[in-house]
Amino acid sequence: MIKKSFLTLAVLLSITSSYCYPAETRSVTDDLGRNVFIKEAPQRIVSLAPGITETLYAMNLADKIVGVTSFCNWPAAAKQKQRIGGFINPSIEKIISLQPDLIIATADGNRKETIEQLERLGLAVYVTNPSSTKGILNGILRIGEITSEEKAAKSLVTRLQKRLNNINKQTQGKIKPRVFFQIGLDPVITTGKGTLINEAIELAGGVNIAGNDTARYPRYSAESLMAGAPDIILFAPMANDKEFAVVKKFWQKFGEIPAVKSNRIYPIETDLISRASPRIIDAIEKMAVIFHPELTIAK
Repeated sequence: MIKKSFLTLAVLLSITSSYCYPAETRSVTDDLGRNVFIKEAPQRIVSLAPGITETLYAMNLADKIVGVTSFCNWPAAAKQKQRIGGFINPSIEKIISLQPDLIIATADGNRKETIEQLERLGLAVYVTNPSSTKGILNGILRIGEITSEEKAAKSLVTRLQKRLNNINKQTQGKIKPRVFFQIGLDPVITTGKGTLINEAIELAGGVNIAGNDTARYPRYSAESLMAGAPDIILFAPMANDKEFAVVKKFWQKFGEIPAVKSNRIYPIETDLISRASPRIIDAIEKMAVIFHPELTIAK
């Protein structure tokens, strides 16, 4: 067994030695302040998070993606790429076998140990850390820089910013509804200050009733829900509740809450709202129309 493991490691190291130190490299600084030596124009990219995969596809870099996680399910074409495991526990052996010249990871999801292990093997690992919409847009520009696709990145960011500006312009001066975003049912958990969802609610023209809570994901009691009196309730659907029966039954107990009275309870696709990718703008637009039905969303 020891002999087999030694031989496997020897083979993997021999593979990495042939490509981990390309002649033409440049030093870039990632979101964690690490210096990373990257090939001038990477041709074999491994994505370690769904949001990164979505960003690469949005930049028309599909042909350069050689590996993605088992959670990378959008766009549909991503499901056909080689799987390297979960973003918390990817297969190092599988990643090495794909001979990537660039691996893009995220600080919010990928383990530090995984990044360090890949780095020790001589692989170029660039870590992103977007925690806001602005961070996502800046992250797109940085990915454009490290993949030598600056033009595509700038074009994408311009289009996304234009959509955000459109929402901002139309919601200026409007009365903002009080919103509760349910991400857990037992116990009831919502999203507080400093989270991407909280910012998305604000950008969509709403007020998160937990927006001043310093806990990122605070628990809410029945009393807190009643006191918060949300005008609109949003929820991330559970995989086994296709008809939202569980959620509907839960809120029936709170008939005095304005959102329940007016039946303004809406699902928001979990992947859409939770991933640091260009699709966060889709989520903001969907919420904006829920909050302000009169809005016009540019196609």
